[in-house]
Parts: sequence; structure tokens; C-alpha cells
Amino acid sequence: VLLCALSITSLQPTEVALKYNWLWKTVSEEIVVTPGLKFVGPFNDLIRYPKTIQTLEYNQAHHDLLDGRTQDGLPLILGLSFQYRLLPDRLRELYFTYENHVGDYENIYKLAGMHMITELATKFTAYQFFNEKQKIAEVMRNSLNDYFSKNLFASVESLQISEDDLPEAFTATILTAATSKQNITRMSKTLEAKKVEFQTSRQIAEAQANVTIQKAIGEKARIMQNGKADAAIIEAYVEAELTAYGKIHKTLGLSGEELINYIWYDTLGGGGVSADASTDKDMEMLVGVNPSAYISR
Repeated sequence: VLLCALSITSLQPTEVALKYNWLWKTVSEEIVVTPGLKFVGPFNDLIRYPKTIQTLEYNQAHHDLLDGRTQDGLPLILGLSFQYRLLPDRLRELYFTYENHVGDYENIYKLAGMHMITELATKFTAYQFFNEKQKIAEVMRNSLNDYFSKNLFASVESLQISEDDLPEAFTATILTAATSKQNITRMSKTLEAKKVEFQTSRQIAEAQANVTIQKAIGEKARIMQNGKADAAIIEAYVEAELTAYGKIHKTLGLSGEELINYIWYDTLGGGGVSADASTDKDMEMLVGVNPSAYISR
């Protein structure tokens, strides 16, 4: 009964395992991936590995920030983490290649990641670390994934750069340049907005000028038309006066001062071409009086 009890063990859903015989120090070819109770037999046990995604971190809390340099030679302090998953079908290779003691592979992964990341950092400039951090992280993930899949029997799922400390003078210069660039962009936008504003104002002014010109042309035409009409009326009036007084000259034989006196008295009496013939007029004539001394009351 005791032997049967020692031959039974369990595997969690988050685990994958190798069956190990501690009597003969051998590892079975079988890779156990199905969770639940397992009959492993006497003198056997399971060497368990995580099936889920694991995280490796290089940060200040673990005192293992990565010290490297950029492509342009500036010192760089990197803090990052990446997530990996063991490849179940290559678990036996992992055990025989790196496991003097169970779990030794984690230290191998950490050292390999440290070496590769610091080497990859030298392919990017300080400016790229300042502006293209996500792109650099993806390049690093792809490189780590290729190497881990071929040599370390795991896949790298993701990588995040949490810290990238560059020299303070460089960072200050970059921030100043970025601020200047933003100011230039803002001024360029303002310039474009002003161009549109001035162009709109010019179009409005041109439209208003056209309206003013058209109004002036219309006013000119009105004045000219009224002037011509007034001139025609005056011309007709003068012509009628000349004709009328010409007849008086011929009929009555008036001329010189006598004709002028007649015109004077005719005008005072409301006569003339412009007189209203339908209106009755009372007229007083003073014979022998100098017309210039005539006073109407």
C-alpha cells in the first residue's frame, strides 16, 4: 500500500513535467503535459516546469540594470523585462543541456538575455532610444526569440523597456531640441492660419471694392442721365422761349428795350413758356413806371 501511495502524484494545469527515476537516475522519454493525478510507478517522480508565461526583469529593484553603450558611444543604463514560455516538446533537451540542478536554466536565460540586450543596444543611437523605444523593444524581442527558440528551448513573447538613462547633457539637449521643434511646428501652423486669414480678408476686400466700383458706376450713370435730362429740359425751355418771344417780336414789332420790358412784365405776371395756362392770374400793370422800381407786395 505504501509503495502504491508513493507511486501516485499530481500535476497542476500550469505545469509540464518530465518523469524521473531517482533510483537509476534516468529521465523518461515521455513529456507529461496533461494535468491531474498520475501513476508514475515506484522510485519515480515528476520534475515540474512552468507551462505559463514567465518574466525576467532587469531593474533597480533587483540591482541588475544593464550597463551598455549606444551606437554613437554614449553610456546607457537599461532597465527592461521580457516574457518567455518554455517549449514543452523540447523540455527533455532543456533538462539535459542546462540542468545540473532543477531550475538552473533560469540563470542561463538571465545571463543570455543580459549579453544579447547589451549587444543589441549598440546598434541604436541615443536619439533612437529617446524617440523610438517601442521599435527598439520589438527588434530586441525578435532577436531574443530567434536565439531562445534555437538554443534555449523557449519562445520570447514580449519585451518592454522600462528605463533608458542617457547622459543628462544629452537628454537636456534633446528636450530643448524637441521644444524648439514644437515651437517651429506651432509657428508654422500659425503662419499657415494667418495666410488663410489674410487671403480671406483680401478676397473680402476685393469683393467690397467691386461692389463700391459697381455702385460708383451706377451713380455716375444716374448723374449723367439726370444731367442729360436736365440739359434737354433747359434746351427745350430756352428754345420755346426764343420761339415765343420771336413771335412777339414779329407780331407786335417790339424790339430792344421795349421787348425787354415786355419780357419783364410778362414774367412778373406769371407768363412765359413755363406758365400754367389753366391758372387764373390777377395782373397789375403800371404804365410809365421804371420796371426796376417795381415792388410786389
